[in-house]
Amino acid sequence: MSGTEERYNRHHILEAIGKDGQKRLSHSKVLIVGCGALGTHSAEYLARGGIGELRLVDRDFVDWSNLQRQIGFTEEDVRNGTPKALALKKHLEKANSAITIVAEPTEFQFFNAEKLARDVDLIIDASDNIPTRFLINDLSWKLSIPWIYGGAIETRGHALFLSGRDGPCLRCYMGEPPPPGTLQTCDTAGVLGPAVAMVSSIQASMAIRSLTGEDPDLFCGRLFRLDAWKMDWKESRIESDPECRVCSRGSFDFLDGKGQLNSESLCGREAVQVHPRTPNDIDLQALARRLESAGKVECHPRYLRLTTEDFVMTLFDDQRAIFDGLTDASKARSLYSRYVGD
Repeated sequence: MSGTEERYNRHHILEAIGKDGQKRLSHSKVLIVGCGALGTHSAEYLARGGIGELRLVDRDFVDWSNLQRQIGFTEEDVRNGTPKALALKKHLEKANSAITIVAEPTEFQFFNAEKLARDVDLIIDASDNIPTRFLINDLSWKLSIPWIYGGAIETRGHALFLSGRDGPCLRCYMGEPPPPGTLQTCDTAGVLGPAVAMVSSIQASMAIRSLTGEDPDLFCGRLFRLDAWKMDWKESRIESDPECRVCSRGSFDFLDGKGQLNSESLCGREAVQVHPRTPNDIDLQALARRLESAGKVECHPRYLRLTTEDFVMTLFDDQRAIFDGLTDASKARSLYSRYVGD
């Protein structure tokens, strides 16, 4: 038995997948937006299951609060301040070196969404905010790419498969975006690790079923909800809205950039993220030399880190910066202008 046959033997003998289904998986490409709790679990299942290419996108780096539920990360990743996408890629390559894993330590935004999703067969939502999910929804319906929405908070979770072609979309379910600060987050309500694993397992199962050629209409538009503490399971059907601005009218506000923020506080810790005015590349090494007088500077291939007495600035190669130790967005933007430029 060859290494590949032995690796995927349990799929080969599984009637629902078989060798033909495994072959289809090996030619599939999946984009995972977010490498946190849902993203690390989903990526683990899909990488070990033999998905041909995984694209991992995440804006953040590993911190101590992640280790409670985000598999694939270690204490060393926290101490090194490793970007999540790069840390997860390194972890997954140790589990399956036979597939292609592309790590993008960047933010999924309107100006790079189509590039990051180029040629993918499926998108898995593992993000932590509504604007990103609405952006994925726009992208899905514009490019006819199916995607799987998911979320977990406290002990509860939910998952929803959306085809990008027929049936309802996320706007049909959620309507207009809720006002900022009105929804619970992990840092205000907490989250149970096994609840995350249960939701991501549903997402991964949906993905594998869809990619092996099984008819996704069986679960398209069906919202699965669970409570991992009470052991409750509920299912409901989401209906298409004939007046929906996305799937009915073809209006893609978030993909057009109307939902972009200049800066925002990051969920779960004392940090502010600042977005560049334009998504241009930057010479990190040249900037590192200029910042040597401002504090301790570490320069890596995809990011730069400046450590001062008052804050830590991590600047990525897409010019996006995260300021740890700050909660004042205006101060973060001011420091960005001082050290990086407008």
